[in-house]
Amino acid sequence: MENYPLPTELASSPFIRSIPPDLDNTHACETAIGYKFSDPWLLWEALQAPGSWPSLQLISRYEKGNVRLAIVGDRILDFLLALKWYPTYQKRVAFDELRNQVTTNSSFNAVGNRMGLERYIAKAPGTDQVSPKTMSDTVEAIIGAVYLDGGVDAVKVVAANLGIEV
Repeated sequence: MENYPLPTELASSPFIRSIPPDLDNTHACETAIGYKFSDPWLLWEALQAPGSWPSLQLISRYEKGNVRLAIVGDRILDFLLALKWYPTYQKRVAFDELRNQVTTNSSFNAVGNRMGLERYIAKAPGTDQVSPKTMSDTVEAIIGAVYLDGGVDAVKVVAANLGIEV
């Protein structure tokens, strides 16, 4: 397995011992989504449900698990849908309908369940299952991580692999 350097925030943290020493789970998820990350720590972050590693809350970058990446993913999907809608010359309501069909929590939860992503998500201590909201946020976070790692074209490939039509 390749050795990837820890992000600075993790490498300098006294709480690093609570983090798994390898990225095996991340690599398995890469296979599932059909994308190899240049920086697998982005995917690792995307798979962290809020509260999954309590000691990470002391590191501001990871305070809320994958929430920051989920916001990026949500916005990049909106952007791609706007690009799909724009040349149609339809009214704004058509864009809103398209967005509501593609980017709902229930649709992302279904995508995550269909792809078996639950097995890769780091859950909060004492949590046995991934909630629909956490699954939805994780799918968005994965999209955000892919965008930061590989750009718009990579997002299009992964979205297609996940069955998200953008």
